[in-house]
Amino acid sequence: MKILSLLIWVGQFGFSIIFPILFFLLLAVWLQGRFGLGLWIVAVLGILGLLTSISTARACLRSLRKAAQEAASQDPPPTAFNDHK
Repeated sequence: MKILSLLIWVGQFGFSIIFPILFFLLLAVWLQGRFGLGLWIVAVLGILGLLTSISTARACLRSLRKAAQEAASQDPPPTAFNDHK
């Protein structure tokens, strides 16, 4: 179950990196074609997408670190009935 949880975190991390950049670049290309804006709109929204990706990556890594610290600080599970020595 722990491996599945880690795979979900990896997928979320990848999505949080890729999606903002793609969204802002597609928005920039659409705005450029729709309103005849110059190449500057692609550059501005591309930088905005990159900054957004960095921000979300930092937040995702911060929550991963917090979850890892909480998992490391937990007490070991209690001894089961048949495991007594």
